[in-house]
Formats: sequence, C-alpha cells, structure tokens
Amino acid sequence: MLLNSFKPLKRALQGAILAFGAPSGWLTIRYIGGVEPISELGTHSGLYLYMLIGTIAAFSSFGWYVGNKEEDQSILAIRDSLTGLFNVRYFQERLLEEVHAAQRFDTTLTLILFDIDHFKHVNDTYGHAVGDEILILITQAAAKVLRKHEVLARVGGEEFVALLPRSNRENGRITAERIREQIANTTLKIANNNNLSVTVSLGVSELDENDDEKTLYENTDRALYLAKSNGRNRTELV
Repeated sequence: MLLNSFKPLKRALQGAILAFGAPSGWLTIRYIGGVEPISELGTHSGLYLYMLIGTIAAFSSFGWYVGNKEEDQSILAIRDSLTGLFNVRYFQERLLEEVHAAQRFDTTLTLILFDIDHFKHVNDTYGHAVGDEILILITQAAAKVLRKHEVLARVGGEEFVALLPRSNRENGRITAERIREQIANTTLKIANNNNLSVTVSLGVSELDENDDEKTLYENTDRALYLAKSNGRNRTELV
C-alpha cells in the first residue's frame, strides 16, 4: 500500500511546493508596481494566506491525480491484464536480476515452469469465458503456495512460471508438488451446478554454476516437456 501511494504522494508534495509560486509571483508584481513587500503582506495577509492555501489545495490535488495515473500505468506495464500476475516482460527482467544476484552472492535459485493440461479441450468444450475463469482460479491457487519474495508470472496463454530465490532443486520440487496438488483440488462451478477442475504439469530446474538466465529457462522448459511426455499432472526435475 505504501509503495502504491509513493508516486501520488511525491506528485502532491511537488504540487504543494509549486503552489508557493502563486503568492510569490503576485507579490513580485506588486513590488514592481512600487508597493513595499512587507507593507503589502501586513495589509493583505489574509488575501495572501487564502491564495497560498487555495493554490496548495489545487496543485497538490492535481499532483495526487497525476501520481495515481502514473502508478496505474506502471502497474499495467508489468501486470497481466487477466490474472493480475506479473507479465513476461517483468519476469524476464527479474530473472536476469536474480541470476546475477545468485551468482554474485553464491546463493541458490530455482525455477518452476508449469502449464494447464489439455487447456485447449477446456476452451473448446466450455468456451473461452470459462477458460479465463480457470486461468484466474489456478493463479490464485498457485499464489497461495508461494512465499512473499517468490515471483509468480504468466508467460504464455496457459503457461506460468515461479521464480524461487534462495531455494534449491529439492525445495523447488516440494513447492511444485504443492502447487500441483493445490490446483488439482481447486474446482470451478459451471453450468447446471457442475464442478470443473484441471491439472497442471510442472518442470523444475536449479541454477547451475555454468548456467545463465537463458539456459536455466531452457532446462526448466525441458523438465516441463518431460512431465507432459510422462503422463501429465506430475512434476519433473532436470
């Protein structure tokens, strides 16, 4: 919440500072016209105070509005519009940062890649509106498993990634299995009071000393392919 209000607060404070220009400017104009500033302030102190307070209120309100718009644009730039998760652009930047941090400080880093099994069948059978609801539902289920410093992003139509700083391969496997079970146990109510559930396949890989962000992702993608080849609704490691 504090992070979200930083830009509006900053713009409001900038507006309040700029507001001092209105009474200062008018006082300067009066001085040029031959009026003594101290005498002017003493005679019309109420007017100048009213001008200052009114201008601060107007400028800071406008600054808060502008800051909120900027914040909204920042969020849209890194968030998926349907699920609210981080998007592929943000994930790629964060992956690069976390790989560099893990290599610099000699810490572990694990990646989980997962997607929905037979998602095309869901869309073809129940329609894209239900498919969208499923996407939202499973992202909520997966998010419950992850810790605050871990990153969950949507990187494709039905493909998602979880970035786990300071986690090794085994911890990644445990987290992936928890995601798989959480999603498998989540149902969506559809027409005629029926329940619809889906499963996911997951691949897990840990950053190796010879890896970079590209090879780490490729290894994880290979693990996901193995999970699908070996029957789906399972976790594979490479």
